[in-house]
Amino acid sequence: MPDERLKRDAFIYLHPNGDKQCGTCRDWVVDGYCHIHGSSVKVPATASCGLYVHGEPSTGAVPNWAAVTPEESGLVDRPVRCENCYWGGPEEYECELFHQLNRYMPEIFALDTAIEPKGCCNAQQPREAEAD
Repeated sequence: MPDERLKRDAFIYLHPNGDKQCGTCRDWVVDGYCHIHGSSVKVPATASCGLYVHGEPSTGAVPNWAAVTPEESGLVDRPVRCENCYWGGPEEYECELFHQLNRYMPEIFALDTAIEPKGCCNAQQPREAEAD
């Protein structure tokens, strides 16, 4: 029987090729909008969401409709790399959140805890000093 516990892909962990900010996403439009979020949501190049796909930003028209809301995509405007996360950091190569989930709920989680400082995932939280 296969191991059905949750793996790291449940957190959309992305390896560090690129900065994962909207300005390097194929769905971002250079005038500050996004094909996914539509024309009613202003999206700065420094933002990021869980639907990031690396590529050249677009110069095309933005649809009047949105595929998802900012809440559904996890849109935030902050550096989302592991090195900026409460659970990781520039000198730490293991995610403390993943470690704790494995330790306290081993029947649910089997997460690879190895991270890279410039990687990121949708469980990223700013450090306490940055959260204010």
